[in-house]
Amino acid sequence: MTVTSIFRMDDTNVGDWWCPPELYFPDLAGDRRDILEVGDKTTLDRVVLGGGGLIARTFDQVMRELAEQRPPKARIVAWGIGESLNIDRSGGFVSPYDGVLPEYLSRFDLVGLRDFGTSYRWTPCASCMSPLFDAPPSPTQDVVIYEHKRIPIPIQGPERRSNSGNDLESVVAFLASAETVITNSYHGAYWATLLGRRVVAIPNMSKLYRLKHAPTLCRAEEWRRYRSCAVAYPEALEECRAANRSFMNDVRSVLKLN
Repeated sequence: MTVTSIFRMDDTNVGDWWCPPELYFPDLAGDRRDILEVGDKTTLDRVVLGGGGLIARTFDQVMRELAEQRPPKARIVAWGIGESLNIDRSGGFVSPYDGVLPEYLSRFDLVGLRDFGTSYRWTPCASCMSPLFDAPPSPTQDVVIYEHKRIPIPIQGPERRSNSGNDLESVVAFLASAETVITNSYHGAYWATLLGRRVVAIPNMSKLYRLKHAPTLCRAEEWRRYRSCAVAYPEALEECRAANRSFMNDVRSVLKLN
């Protein structure tokens, strides 16, 4: 029986490309499908759904179909997924999403959300398991900007790059190069935190409110004033990895991998 990994298989977005748990847990390696092209859901057997911001209007129909159309004996695990329900693609400041989470989540067999503080188990993005986070170098500059490729951050001065592409190694090196990272990217904030960097996040998307190791949130024009409030979380990497290892133990049981 094959394990099918379903995620946003987009090699032009480094966060989407490196979030599936199969990359870090070999027991899960098998079939891979883009959530936008899942195909016949009645043939699925064992599914790992995620990671990424899959609780979003773009994917709502597919997620419901996965819950409703799977065979009776199929098992679906949601791993490291999160909500992305309030977005301002023009770069505006958004509020947290305060609605209920979708009902379809309750019909999956095991759910781990990267969002902290919900009724579901906190299971951060499995990309924390990458060895690229093991021994970050000392920072060589003060501040860098890491922006979503479709939502530029209107700040001039610091060196910048976007989440475009799929080169995780160069992204990690860039984030590690600074003491403070200014970002509006979920994975930019997450990865910088895992590297022990301070993070100032511009919430153009509500998912930035959901990180357990919270960044300092502010409007772009206020970053200098709020930068002194940003803190590092030296415990974050091991805490996130421990949560993923623990979740994998339960996944083995649910998917009968033992």
